[in-house]
This record gives sequence, C-alpha cells and structure tokens, in this order.
Amino acid sequence: MFIDTSIIIDILTHKQSSDQFKKIFSFIKDEPLYISVIQLGELSDWCFKNNVEVNKCLPKIKKMVSIILLDETICLHGSKLKHTARKQGNKKFSLIDGLILASATSVDEKLLTKDTDFINSSQAIVLF
Repeated sequence: MFIDTSIIIDILTHKQSSDQFKKIFSFIKDEPLYISVIQLGELSDWCFKNNVEVNKCLPKIKKMVSIILLDETICLHGSKLKHTARKQGNKKFSLIDGLILASATSVDEKLLTKDTDFINSSQAIVLF
C-alpha cells in the first residue's frame, strides 16, 4: 500500500488504540508500505511547522516504508495526472499530488490518503 503524507501524520499523531489508527491499519494490515521520496520533504515541512524533531520523525517512518525515487517516467506521468485533474476542475490538485500518485502507480499500488483532491482517482482510497 502506498501511503500519503496525511496518513503518515495520522500514524505519528494518533495512539494505536484510537479509531483513526485502527481505521488506517484495517487498510494496510501487513502489506508492504511505500512512499515517494518527495514525501520526506512534505513530512519534514510538517515537522518544522508543528515543532516536531525531524531527526526523530523521519527515521521512524523510514523503518516502516520503502521509498520510491523519482525518475523521468514518474515525473512525466505526475505532470499528466496534474494536468488531467486540473482540466476536470480540480484546481487544488498539485504537481506533488501528481508525483505521489504516479509513484504509487509505478509500483502498482493504491494510494491511501485523507486528501480529497484524490477523490476522483480510481488509484486512490480516500479516508474521511
């Protein structure tokens, strides 16, 4: 399962006994987890914003996931996904969103997210 930054943040901020944590783990179970290298930047940005030590947060996540590096194919696919989403009226769908979704499809995984910008993607599972 490919997990979005919103899911990573929920994993970091919710206790294992919480309903949100249980909901997330009902989807990921024992599956291998993936993130895009670009999400390390998103996650460190969140850490700085929320006064969380990056040097404690990133190693914890890196132990849980395989990191997918960006390549030309992912970059081109990501920009196409952004362009298509914007054409369909999703004005908030960003290039980073496209790169993350393209990274997920590059390893044939669905993207688990809380970001409603992915609501129209058949490759994403959006939790509410």
